[in-house]
Amino acid sequence: MSLAKDFIKVLCCPKRLCRGDLLLKSENDREFLICNICQTNYPIEQGIPILFPNTEYSPDLFKRHWDLKENAESYAAKYNSYLKKQGTPWGLYTHFSELLAIDKLISAVNFDLSGKTIMDFGCGNCRFLTHCEKAKIKIGVDTSLNLLLDAKKRNPSYWLVCGQLEDLPFKDAMADFSCSIRVYQHIRSPLEAFSEMVRVTKPSGYVSLEIYNKLNLKEIYKRIRMTKWLDKIWSWGLDYDCYYSYREIKKWCEVNFIKPLKFVGSGWGFYFYLLEPLRFRGHAPNFFQKLIYNSFFALEKLVSHWPLISVTMEKISFIGRLQEKAKSQNLWQKTNKTLKRKTQAKKIKNWQKIFENRNYCLVGDDGQHLKLTIDWLKKAQDATSDGGVSRGFSLIKEAKSNILGWQPSYPETTGYIIPTFIIAAKILNDSDLIRRAKLMADWEISLMDPEGWVQSGNLSQLAKPEIFDTGAVIRGLLAIYQQTKDEKYLKQAIKAGEWILSQNPGQESKSYYVYALAPLARLGTEFSRPDFVALVKNFADYVLSQQEENGWINQADFKSDSDVLLHPLAYAINGLWEISTILKEEKYLEAARKSLDQVIGQMSKEGKIVGRLDKNWQPTVDWACLTGIAQIAETCCKIYEASDEIKYLNSAKLAKEYLKSCQNNFDNRFGGLGAVWGSWPINVGYCPNQALNWAAKYFADLLIYFIKNKKNA
Repeated sequence: MSLAKDFIKVLCCPKRLCRGDLLLKSENDREFLICNICQTNYPIEQGIPILFPNTEYSPDLFKRHWDLKENAESYAAKYNSYLKKQGTPWGLYTHFSELLAIDKLISAVNFDLSGKTIMDFGCGNCRFLTHCEKAKIKIGVDTSLNLLLDAKKRNPSYWLVCGQLEDLPFKDAMADFSCSIRVYQHIRSPLEAFSEMVRVTKPSGYVSLEIYNKLNLKEIYKRIRMTKWLDKIWSWGLDYDCYYSYREIKKWCEVNFIKPLKFVGSGWGFYFYLLEPLRFRGHAPNFFQKLIYNSFFALEKLVSHWPLISVTMEKISFIGRLQEKAKSQNLWQKTNKTLKRKTQAKKIKNWQKIFENRNYCLVGDDGQHLKLTIDWLKKAQDATSDGGVSRGFSLIKEAKSNILGWQPSYPETTGYIIPTFIIAAKILNDSDLIRRAKLMADWEISLMDPEGWVQSGNLSQLAKPEIFDTGAVIRGLLAIYQQTKDEKYLKQAIKAGEWILSQNPGQESKSYYVYALAPLARLGTEFSRPDFVALVKNFADYVLSQQEENGWINQADFKSDSDVLLHPLAYAINGLWEISTILKEEKYLEAARKSLDQVIGQMSKEGKIVGRLDKNWQPTVDWACLTGIAQIAETCCKIYEASDEIKYLNSAKLAKEYLKSCQNNFDNRFGGLGAVWGSWPINVGYCPNQALNWAAKYFADLLIYFIKNKKNA
């Protein structure tokens, strides 16, 4: 039974440090999958890929309770009978009670499964997938190959994978709805399993869990039964059986930026701690059992969603998603949040004084700072479950950060971090950066709309198409294509370019969009797309029309018309320079120089440039925008290469040394070593109290220039 091509497309290597694409191969009349990166072979058994990471180090594989053939056969027979509405009264009640909870959750959020891709983790005999008749693509994962083989016989169209929930062999953001029913009690790393579930679910999709509830009296009964002395007499049947509550679910959600939307309970628990010691299921007549179970099932339908009852029943279920507006807070929550923020702000202010007093003492050479910066960006990528890079780190808890301080992945900035990692890989002799760059690019592709656009903002925001963010991702896709020559990246870059072309950005767009359109010029010249080149030239000419005689560029700020933030202004200047280089048009270079000269004219002898400038190029604030300084310095390096004017190189050197003294060089707390803040001082101005991934990216680019051109350092 050969695997469908569409099925193979969603699979990836289960190794966390690989996640390469899988290719279908055949040898001696047996098909298998092979990873195109690590070259590991994975067997296929009767149409079911077996995808576990590093099986040579896992002696317990297929030896756990439900993996054993006799247990799996018994379990399959039991649940297959429930699908036919046959079996014991207790079994039927449990089966329909658990499905009812998930149905209630789906109904509560008005989610229609029609035509959707759904995934069941710990699917067993695929009873939930069978229950969801409207879904288009049904994917099941379980560690028990025997259970999956039984399910495959009944449902040959299902995409079934033998694997483990902590290391899912699927690409990012592919499911519309993911769930796991009564499985987490067996998992020793539930947070990792939940993070993986979030990773493979679309940001607009839903995740759902149904787990045994430790806030039910059954938890006490279970603990007594699992004591050594009683387990010998009356075995519980499992060596490990861990229950959780809504509190753990909320923590897992917050770490992964998921907003819980609804909780529902199922089962009552007293069937165990009251009726089991009486041997109720063994002695009571079937008609009486049905009467009892049906009565409580009817009650369950009525009250299982009530607030207190929903979190204290035998099992607790929840549904949530990433892209959801935060619920409004009551007065107590608002007051508590305000007090916590004030306490954190005071703590940060005290730390900042120590930081400013000691940090400059640990300034090192360019290589040391590049290593610090890249290591911080790695940490930012690892801070989220997906392949993207966290937007940044919040020193003070805010809506977009999780309990650890990290923020969701950011498609725009992840896009232009890709080329930085590729170049840094050569300088630092770190091949892991190439792997990470591929993960970023694959993640970007998984998020792109079929039309080619990329959403604005970080991943937790409701998806809206955005030209600037799409252009930033094209920049990354082109870089990874040049590195790997994998056509899928070029194909997606061109599709994204065609979407931007269809939007025809013009006078309604901000001037700094010229930076996002520059990659289209490269696409156009290198891959014979004159329509892309024409669009870029038209927009660049529009930006020139917005430039005043003194170099001021109108419409270059995110919001203001009276003054401009250095960061978007630097986008505009760099974009003009880049287009001049690609299209060999001197007028764009001269326009970039005209504005750049005014900016570096405001640079202090320490290398600081204030964060906002007015139309006469005078400061309107006293704080520095570190991101903008890094961008301006990098552009100075580029224009120095074109003009050989030493003032640009000297300005870049000053800025570089200033940024070194502002980077976190000595304290691994509060954002971590290598963090680059939005502003200096840290607690004011642009993105206060935040370390930003794009600030680190542009600082890394600046350091890379000087390391590659040591004679200029």
